[in-house]
Amino acid sequence: MIHIACNIDSNYVQHCAVMLVSLFENNQNESFTIHIIARNLSKSEQNTLIQLVTRYNNQIAFYEPNIKLLEGFTIRKFSKRISMATYYRCILSELLPTNINRVLYLDCDIVVLGDIRPYWDSPIEGVGVAAVEDMGCHESERYDILKYPMQDSYFNAGVLLINLTYWRQHDIAHACIDYFHKYPERILYNDQDLLNSILHKNKLLVGLKWNVQDAFYRRPKTMDENWKKNFTDVLKHPVILHFTNRKPWEYDSQHPLRQAYFTYLDMTPWKGEYVLNNPLAQIKRFFRLLPFYIKIRKAKYIRLSDI
Repeated sequence: MIHIACNIDSNYVQHCAVMLVSLFENNQNESFTIHIIARNLSKSEQNTLIQLVTRYNNQIAFYEPNIKLLEGFTIRKFSKRISMATYYRCILSELLPTNINRVLYLDCDIVVLGDIRPYWDSPIEGVGVAAVEDMGCHESERYDILKYPMQDSYFNAGVLLINLTYWRQHDIAHACIDYFHKYPERILYNDQDLLNSILHKNKLLVGLKWNVQDAFYRRPKTMDENWKKNFTDVLKHPVILHFTNRKPWEYDSQHPLRQAYFTYLDMTPWKGEYVLNNPLAQIKRFFRLLPFYIKIRKAKYIRLSDI
């Protein structure tokens, strides 16, 4: 049994459904229990997810955290699109049953395109998480703010294989809560900064294919042979594709693999509901991307055919 956890609110039910369908479709030999951490989901929204998960003969459970656990917390970066639900991943060890020893946390701006079993089986004894370096891990100012050495690196919190046994032994949930209240000025990237602050010495960094972030597809300054060696296979064959910047459901997304989202959307109750079905969105997209079409601006993303 593979345990998957997701933090959502009502705005992300559709995207959660897409992520789950992609996971199930590409891991048909696995059995999953899906743990949905959310407050105030309607019965209709819960039933939609229940029907989807049971269609694949998997299990689902819902958890409604006590809002007082996050009393005093705030959202800073990306506040227009991120809710307080993002912090629930920091207290998963308080929310999930004690007989679960590890859980794979997945954001819902993700599609899963391959077999996750090798990631699930990662050796995490003695560490808190197995995660992929964040696209901003080379920005020295992050470490200046968070007050730990750059050589410890910085992971992306959208895909986390969590050692719940370790979290319970070291009371990571309350360590996160206490740290936020003590150093709120340090926490810019919300739960991601918080988890890195607590776990920077106690993590396992894994291969990029387990969390292929938007910026990895951005055009680098040089696409030399060394870059191609490191990135070609990962970018063309991601296992977990993470839309960390522009989302594929936004009218102006230019991500080279944005169509993957719609492939799995069409396997959900939202089949055919594309943003560009709206003529106004089509017009807005045309004018937004016109500078790229006429080459006034350089393309933001690489062309996969070029690598």
